[in-house]
Amino acid sequence: MQPKGKPAPGTFRLGVSPGMVKWQGTQTVLWVEQTFEERGEVFNIANLIKTDQSAGEGE
Repeated sequence: MQPKGKPAPGTFRLGVSPGMVKWQGTQTVLWVEQTFEERGEVFNIANLIKTDQSAGEGE
């Protein structure tokens, strides 16, 4: 029997490990659509949100 809170051997845990994910910002889907239309090209939206000053305002 495993101690409480310990995973059984051969199993894995679903979810995020503390410290593995860092919040970079938040934007709405409408903002993303508008940005794609303005640029007219494919790009990594996460990089744009990361550098956008308004992304941290909880839009």
